[in-house]
Amino acid sequence: MSETTQLPKAALSRRTFLTVSGGAVLATPFVRTSSAASRSLTIRDPGGPVGEAYKKAFFEPFAKTAGVDVIGVQSSHGPTGEIKAMVDAGNYAWDGALLDMSDVDVLSGTKYLETVVGEGGLGPNASQIPAELRSDLLIGAMGYATVLAYRTDTMGKKPPRSFADFWNVADVPGARSVRKHASGTLEPALLADGVAKNALYPLDLDRAFRSLDRIKKDVAVWWTGGAQTSQMLKTGEVDCLITWNGRAQVAIDDGAPVKIVWKDAMFSFAGFAILKGGPNVELMREFIEFASAAENQAEFVKYSTSGPCNPKSFDLIEPKLADILPTHPKHFADMFVMDAAWWGASSAKAQERFETWLLG
Repeated sequence: MSETTQLPKAALSRRTFLTVSGGAVLATPFVRTSSAASRSLTIRDPGGPVGEAYKKAFFEPFAKTAGVDVIGVQSSHGPTGEIKAMVDAGNYAWDGALLDMSDVDVLSGTKYLETVVGEGGLGPNASQIPAELRSDLLIGAMGYATVLAYRTDTMGKKPPRSFADFWNVADVPGARSVRKHASGTLEPALLADGVAKNALYPLDLDRAFRSLDRIKKDVAVWWTGGAQTSQMLKTGEVDCLITWNGRAQVAIDDGAPVKIVWKDAMFSFAGFAILKGGPNVELMREFIEFASAAENQAEFVKYSTSGPCNPKSFDLIEPKLADILPTHPKHFADMFVMDAAWWGASSAKAQERFETWLLG
């Protein structure tokens, strides 16, 4: 990946968000509508509740403002193969897509994705997104974290406060659950084994799997979907697990006695990207500028516990809600940012080894 498209490897700083969020709030989202007459956009999203959040916060408001139809289409997680097939064939079912930072690295270079910046340069809204949360090919729209969560009714007397505690079944007993996937599992395994956050990458696979060996027999459930983790926390099927902050928050909002541990959480972000050579490249750029506005990202978090990538959004978010969002400045000191470049280059190898290990 070129220097200009490099995504973050180091933890975001408290200063980054506090500095950007200290200024005045934008009055009106920046949108150029002159080219939008009688046009429509089709944008890939993850579907489910998050897809509905995008519809309410971004798709419907942009459609009204720009006078176009915006259609959200659900697809598989990590739709890089679909994007490659569309661009290679010149047959576009989508104009743009919501992608994770690692997806963009898999689609490295500009063969499959257009730059999000046109001839006019970065718009005023997108310019407010910190450099750590954008690249030439992706502007961040939501931030999320892989966290440790536990039930306070069963683990309250001696709760796990770190991944080292999660691995320490003897001294911190309770039924565990871990994702049935290498991503978001190998990093906690290394942290539990004593690797420092700033020394995680490149991941030492041998050491990670030795660490996983220690806990394998104690994992009650290897989960495969985020909704599954919310349900297990609510029913008490497990006492603690590693999941996404939003899924743990669903259990909390539904009344379950659950606490999120932000220490050593893995931060990632997703945003909107543009398919190379599509029919509506400029209109997608206008949409991305619109979606980058503080007002619209603040609206998004009303429907999703993912954090805004525009720090100015926190000027508009109710403090009680802001406190549970992963991009809140107070959480960043204890996080690290997933290395998208490493995963882009190594995901197939890591996942194949994980699946072999799991069967062994």
